[in-house]
Amino acid sequence: MPELRLADLVEATGGHLVRGNPETIVGSYVIDTRRLDSGGCFFALSTGRKDGHLFLNEAAKFGAAAAVVERAPADDESAPEGIVLVHDTLEALTNCGEWIRGHYEDVRWLALTGSNGKTTTKELLAAALSNEQNVHRTPGNFNNHLGVPLTLLSMPADTDTAVLELAMSGPGEIAHLMQMTRPDVGMVTNVRAAHLNSFQSLDDIAAAKGELYSCLDDSSIAIVNLDDVHCRVQATRHLGPRITFGAHPDADVRIGDVQNQLTPGVAFSVHRGDWSRNVQLRLVGAHGAFDAVAALAAALAVGEDLDDACERMERVEAGPGRGQLHRLRAEMLLVDDSYNSSPSALASMLDLIRVNEVPGKKILVMGDMLELGPMEDAMHREAGKRIAAADIDVLVAVGPLSRHSAETARRFGVEQIHHFNDSRKAAAAIPEMLGSGDLVVVKGSRGLRMETIVRTIQEQFEGSGA
Repeated sequence: MPELRLADLVEATGGHLVRGNPETIVGSYVIDTRRLDSGGCFFALSTGRKDGHLFLNEAAKFGAAAAVVERAPADDESAPEGIVLVHDTLEALTNCGEWIRGHYEDVRWLALTGSNGKTTTKELLAAALSNEQNVHRTPGNFNNHLGVPLTLLSMPADTDTAVLELAMSGPGEIAHLMQMTRPDVGMVTNVRAAHLNSFQSLDDIAAAKGELYSCLDDSSIAIVNLDDVHCRVQATRHLGPRITFGAHPDADVRIGDVQNQLTPGVAFSVHRGDWSRNVQLRLVGAHGAFDAVAALAAALAVGEDLDDACERMERVEAGPGRGQLHRLRAEMLLVDDSYNSSPSALASMLDLIRVNEVPGKKILVMGDMLELGPMEDAMHREAGKRIAAADIDVLVAVGPLSRHSAETARRFGVEQIHHFNDSRKAAAAIPEMLGSGDLVVVKGSRGLRMETIVRTIQEQFEGSGA
């Protein structure tokens, strides 16, 4: 990561040095003292819930070299040796991100957003890029107004290509992140029903995601999903070059022949003019194939060889909570898709369950789909219909909203249904429902802690491993 002097930090934040040696080197940057390394910098953010200034003592105890603050500590107060005073610590963090971006002009910058598949697409894209490149990508879910500048501040000095994931929960946020990152290549993976608690309609979500295209430089390349009408419309906000992807016959990078198999993972064919190739991923769900084609389009935009990019993507493993497949004792299969859920993401998992045969039962553990606003009840009832059509043997519904799905699924023919108010109670009961050869898909959102269920099943049935 970039090693800045305190003097650089003052310039980057727009603040002034209250105390400390301007030549002191700062090597890492955090907003949470629990992540602090010795010699790092702590941004004392003042949010509605926590005041970072209350943790300056802790930052000093963990060996912070500097802190960026809105209120200078008293001389007798325990605090890091270097103190940079700013008007607003959040604005200072953003300023630092922009400052870093401005000092890495030789880096290739790629940014992506979308309703579903952002993180998987980011991981596939980072893997697709040449082994000769030093690639820096968004770590974990560091994709919002706090995470993006921290991602920039953690970028190694020898980075050749940066792959950045951008997220939003309201209008204007993508534009803000685009101003900070100014990518050479930008993509909206798709537009789906998500964050409807902050938007009135799908069109409004599309317009907010489409800020990515409107903020791209005319010389930058837009990556466009031709299968998604919202993406096609929003991409017209960019006047520069584009590369398209999808199943659409006019797509520059076209997907075909998707084989939605559980093991070894989804397979598909990809075509670009006279060139074509069969790709075998280690990811489950047809959505992973479309994420891969999106990543290939972005890799093409920066001149990567598609054969080599496909070969590298075939080695990518699913991350925890993102469709990770576990092989358990007694030929049981567990799919951990517990990180997030939405109507379209659930539909993709239901398709996976429907088209794959297993020796035992097909069991869906479904958690509430969150942030759907006034449509949440209706969308959970609609999910119940989809569940009934997916040949589910057992439905375990978790959370108050999923009760609507359970009631609808029962009306449409699912006989074995269990409902629990929280994941802890579900985790205690589910192991007794499982048997030899069963397929268990855990689909939920972080807000319900569905990973608790995954861990419990693993602990009870671990055998041959994943």
